[in-house]
Amino acid sequence: MYSKIFHTTSLEWQPSGIDGVTFKTIDGDMTTGKSVVLYHFEPGSVVPAHTHTQSDELGYVLEGEFIEGGVAYHAGSVFSAPAGTVHGEHRTNTGATVMFVLSDTLDFVMA
Repeated sequence: MYSKIFHTTSLEWQPSGIDGVTFKTIDGDMTTGKSVVLYHFEPGSVVPAHTHTQSDELGYVLEGEFIEGGVAYHAGSVFSAPAGTVHGEHRTNTGATVMFVLSDTLDFVMA
């Protein structure tokens, strides 16, 4: 039997500190270790190029359009970046929801 069962609609979207970008932590704690996080990107939002020094990151597009390096990814697309890899700028014209799996504490270092 599963030890944790809930629906993500029971969680509130939290501000990320970037205009138009909110998140929900659905497992773990990204400030102290491994986690799984949903990010919602409003249409027109932009996340500057950055790196994470401690955490490998795997992303899975759930809905919408997620643009990385000028390439638009849609639902079902998967991408990953080992810790220390510069990635972004992330943007969306139509909005997107992306699930990220983080291997360790998340830091955000501008590139």
